[in-house]
Amino acid sequence: MASNDQAGDVATYAASVRAALSDLPSDQAEVLLEDLEDHLREIAAEADGPLSERLGPPEQYAQELRAAYGAAQGERRKDPALHDLQRAVARVMGSAWYRELRVFLPELRPAWWVLRGYLLVLVLTAAFSPGYNLRPIPNPFSKRGLLEIVVAVFAIVVSVRLGRRNRPLARGGRLLAIGANVAIAILALPVLINMGTFPYAAVMTYAGQSVDQPLYTPSGIVTNIYAYSKDGKPLTDVLLYDQEGRPLTLNKDGGDVTSDYPIGADGLPITNAYPLKQRHLNGDPVPTPRVALPPWPATSPTASPSPTASPSPSPSPTR
Repeated sequence: MASNDQAGDVATYAASVRAALSDLPSDQAEVLLEDLEDHLREIAAEADGPLSERLGPPEQYAQELRAAYGAAQGERRKDPALHDLQRAVARVMGSAWYRELRVFLPELRPAWWVLRGYLLVLVLTAAFSPGYNLRPIPNPFSKRGLLEIVVAVFAIVVSVRLGRRNRPLARGGRLLAIGANVAIAILALPVLINMGTFPYAAVMTYAGQSVDQPLYTPSGIVTNIYAYSKDGKPLTDVLLYDQEGRPLTLNKDGGDVTSDYPIGADGLPITNAYPLKQRHLNGDPVPTPRVALPPWPATSPTASPSPTASPSPSPSPTR
């Protein structure tokens, strides 16, 4: 049996809930508040503590009842079947796991503020750079990767500052903010799923024809290959093939450069001859990069075999 304290708490809480819903039509209020005291007594009997700690303030509980039933102020609903739904909602809101979840979710807001800025940069990068191999952490040793990191840090700082604003938003602004957060999360899902975490992509063939795919290194996509001999001399027209003997061809989408391929005797372009002759979109040739050649071991001279000495004649026996 409930104690006097619990009975008084139930009566006070129920009266506050009824007062918060007093603006509803009588028939709708009757459906919403039917057996309210019975529900509150069941919740109060499950554990100690005032109902305001378990269900929140009475006004908030009343507002949640409105939202659960879709009851807006002045709207009439005559469906008594909502009685069972009311009982189920009251049990959920009075459960221990629901209370713990309501307390825990606000603690995740700072983490979402940081993640929101990061995801926004990923979505914009994927939208304006189709075919670019996005990675969870950009390469800080490349210009593009460094730019991604700087933009991501800026977006995270702005996102956190917006999240820490103490001034509450109006209803329209709140709905707009919720919609923007949901849109960022939904748009980021395919970007995260298609995010390339592989270090490179090789050439494939299908039906006897080569299919070029991007080749990646830790510093980004490869657009050209330069070959050198071991004594440091640059090599030209070097033909590259993979382990199956197929031409190793880079992706034709080189960003802001165009490639001029040599034409073979059969009239077809030779796309695996390196280095490629490339030009920027403004017509300027792409300069040869400066490379650091590894120290090649010096070839040790091979010792020539000494001539074999002819055996001296054995002395003839003396007689």
